[in-house]
Amino acid sequence: MAKALWAAIEGDPQSMQKLHGWATILWFIAAFPIMWFWSDSVPLVVFLSVYAIVTGHWSSYQASRVEVKQDQEGEA
Repeated sequence: MAKALWAAIEGDPQSMQKLHGWATILWFIAAFPIMWFWSDSVPLVVFLSVYAIVTGHWSSYQASRVEVKQDQEGEA
């Protein structure tokens, strides 16, 4: 079921844009408290991990945004 859902979302740029946009926000909200309170011994490593996750999703969101714009221009 998960594979079928992913295949349906993967083919639609607007769905991918929404997925990565929300994933960016959720990862930041979930990871920031962990980074702030739990990582006394390794704050730099935690920060870099959070940064990598957030920027990865953000770049995927931006790529999906471009695809959505291209699809809209193609339809016009």
